[in-house]
Order: sequence, then structure tokens, then C-alpha cells
Amino acid sequence: MAEVDDGYDAVRAAYPPILNTAQVAELLDLNSRTVLNMAGDGRLPASRLPGSRKFHFVLDDIIETLKANRVAAKQG
Repeated sequence: MAEVDDGYDAVRAAYPPILNTAQVAELLDLNSRTVLNMAGDGRLPASRLPGSRKFHFVLDDIIETLKANRVAAKQG
């Protein structure tokens, strides 16, 4: 896998490549229920095995979601 220099190296070092709901909640400083709701309605990219109620999250997908939804500072 190629090295990426996007400022998220510490996050990649602290978390495994596949995350569970509790890990995503910790990473994003959200409640686990909020993470489940966001995964269920598509705001967070997640996978679910057939017949399972458990979501799995790819760390790089979560990082990409964070990067794609940056809030710009107000000007003026």
C-alpha cells in the first residue's frame, strides 16, 4: 500500500484498517447510536455482512469522508 501524506498518519497508526461502531464513535467523538444512524442513512460509508446487524467501517473511507466534508471558516 502506498504511503499517503494527508495529515492523518496518527489516526492510521492508532486505529485498525477495519473499524467497529464503537471505534468510529470514539474517532469522531460521537455517540455509538449516532454512528449507527449515520451508517444506516448513508452519511457514513459502512458495510454489513448478509444477515448481520453489525456495521463495519473502512478507516480510509472514514478519513475520506472527513476530508470531503470540511467546514470552511467564515470570511469577514
